[in-house]
Amino acid sequence: MNAASIPHTHPIEEAGHGRATPEASRFGMIIFLASEAMLFAGLLGGYFILRWAANGFPWQPGHAWPPDGVEVHLPWRQTLAATVFLVGSSFTYHAAEVAVRKGRSGLFWLVVTLALGSVFIGFQVYEWIHLHHEGLWFHTGGIYGSSFFVITGFHGMHVAVGLALIAWVILRQVFTRCYTPARHVSLNNVGLYWHFVDVVWIFVFTLLYLV
Repeated sequence: MNAASIPHTHPIEEAGHGRATPEASRFGMIIFLASEAMLFAGLLGGYFILRWAANGFPWQPGHAWPPDGVEVHLPWRQTLAATVFLVGSSFTYHAAEVAVRKGRSGLFWLVVTLALGSVFIGFQVYEWIHLHHEGLWFHTGGIYGSSFFVITGFHGMHVAVGLALIAWVILRQVFTRCYTPARHVSLNNVGLYWHFVDVVWIFVFTLLYLV
């Protein structure tokens, strides 16, 4: 028997993953999230500097934010409720991951996560409509309006992408039962993305609504 007739199995194929090992896949997601973290750091840092340049910080007497002439009443109570839903969805997604590692499907917790994230998006749509009716929009609130809607809009877009990924995970599990205790790489990667989106929102909510 010559060497050419001996079947050769690549270590990656032995691991059961087509193109990357679980470790490489996870590392790739971490690098991607690091780049996203820099994006949000730039947006939030820019907001902070613009606020400082326009009206000073809250602890400086005589300064206000939004700037003078911009009337806005953020529905912060509704946004706080939305925050509870979004942060809670991280716990339900983690419950799904734990269920899969224990040999169960995890579908119940995945569906709950999808529902909680959808409620958050619903709250944000309501908030944008409310602010638009009050006269605040991208081009009507000066620096405050443009930066507020850009930051919340970028985050909302990331939440929408996360919901699409969760829906994809649910469909894969429903039709193929591909997530098992031994193989759940993409489930974990989607989880990393979703937890990242939730953590970013805590910073956004604190800076834009509470400070």
